[in-house]
Amino acid sequence: MACSAGMSAPAVSLRKRGSVKVILKIAALIGALALVGCGGGGGSGPTGDVAGTVYVVGASALQNATVSIGGQQTQTDVGGNFLLRSVPVNAGTLTITGNGIEPLTQPLAPLTPNVRNDLGNIFVVATGGTYTADVQGTVVRSDTLQPVAKARVLLNGMVMVTGPDGKFQFTKLPVGLGGGTTPVGLITLHDANGVPILEDKPILLDLPLGASPPVNDLGLIPMSPPVGSIPGGPYNIRGTVSLQGLTDFSGTTVTLINKATGATVATFTTDASGGYGFWVVPGTYTVKADHAGFTSQQADVTLTAPDQPVTKNFTLTP
Repeated sequence: MACSAGMSAPAVSLRKRGSVKVILKIAALIGALALVGCGGGGGSGPTGDVAGTVYVVGASALQNATVSIGGQQTQTDVGGNFLLRSVPVNAGTLTITGNGIEPLTQPLAPLTPNVRNDLGNIFVVATGGTYTADVQGTVVRSDTLQPVAKARVLLNGMVMVTGPDGKFQFTKLPVGLGGGTTPVGLITLHDANGVPILEDKPILLDLPLGASPPVNDLGLIPMSPPVGSIPGGPYNIRGTVSLQGLTDFSGTTVTLINKATGATVATFTTDASGGYGFWVVPGTYTVKADHAGFTSQQADVTLTAPDQPVTKNFTLTP
């Protein structure tokens, strides 16, 4: 039956007794039809894709965990990666369950519609562990130590934005989180076009978080001004990270690691072109490309001289 905004009741004869009751029944029927999917008021609303990687605190990536968001769910792959498509932007909550872990339920920030929303690395605790660690910190500029306002802080899949004082605070994080070389979050400050105002800052915790109280205070977290060209030579390692099956290559985290010491030198988050670049002194480095829902890749590169740049391209597969 077709619906129409101008639907009116069919003509009914008033000459028969009980005709008023008939009219009332027809009016009720029309009202019911208006409620069953006719016209406006329906629709699923805007959606976005959600990706991330699940780890167990103190252990490796978690396979076969169930990730549930907005009434949808999926399983993590062998690398702990997951991808949920067409999730309502205001889903509000993320839940992770699985064998050998304590269930994790935490708030999910509003999603950006029509793009892949990368939650980064999300850690859960093994059976018997707790989510009772609170964290605070202050984001500052590395050159002036002035507070950085409106920085986006992503920590264990949760998001908040710093205030004018540069401060942020998260509650109910996994006890024992940190103490390794895997980033637990990322701090970014971009303009409206996605161009970094300050260099992206991975969050690495030197010491595992303890149960609260007290609050685990991360102190001052410096963000550096963007690195520009260096006179006298390129001093760079560069390349492109493409994503098999996609045309938008944004959101890949490329990490540059000192091969000799294992220390992270810098990180770069790709835009839609997938391009990345580092300005470094000659030496041997490991370049690692990570994107939620795709298999990570890495390769060693050697910059032998300032005037001999190295290009390393990657193609990540789901």
